[in-house]
Amino acid sequence: MRTKGFTLIELAVVLAIIAVLAAILTPLVTGYLDQARVARAQADVRTIADALKLHQRDTGRYPIYLSAGNYPGTVSDGARTVLGGPGNNPAETVSWGTLGSVVATTTLESWINGNFSSVSTTNAFPKAAFRGPYVASIDSDPWGNKYLLNAANLNSTTNHAFVISAGPNGALDTAKDQSASSALTVGSDDVVAVIK
Repeated sequence: MRTKGFTLIELAVVLAIIAVLAAILTPLVTGYLDQARVARAQADVRTIADALKLHQRDTGRYPIYLSAGNYPGTVSDGARTVLGGPGNNPAETVSWGTLGSVVATTTLESWINGNFSSVSTTNAFPKAAFRGPYVASIDSDPWGNKYLLNAANLNSTTNHAFVISAGPNGALDTAKDQSASSALTVGSDDVVAVIK
């Protein structure tokens, strides 16, 4: 008399089939996750760049001046000429300067949404006025690093200004100061949105 149930061989065959399917599907799923992270970083750098352009369109200046007295001269806060979001400082394969000493202590989101250079908030359109906030929030990139803006180059006519994520390898591979007379060269897996 036979009782209902599965034999040991039947269970082993089912487990083997499940293991083979898992081995085949795991690389595909992780590949899609990596593509989704890159797509998110691309969308984020474009959003940040667009927010900077909107701020400049409304106020007539980029949000890179610590006070009205700094405009149009001193960019950012003293020697700190790179603006960054929350997260870790990425590693560098090309020099951006010592990131700890060049990244401003105020977050990129605060710079974009702040009115540090005291532009009027009451002027009617089309006169220059601060009409922020310009971006909802800026988080770290999908790999836990800061989005960076080479802010000093927004005040320059000779170099490209851009927002960058270090990408999956977590290291900046794109040179910070590149001549605007030629196309921007993006290094390795960095994700970049050019502002000017």
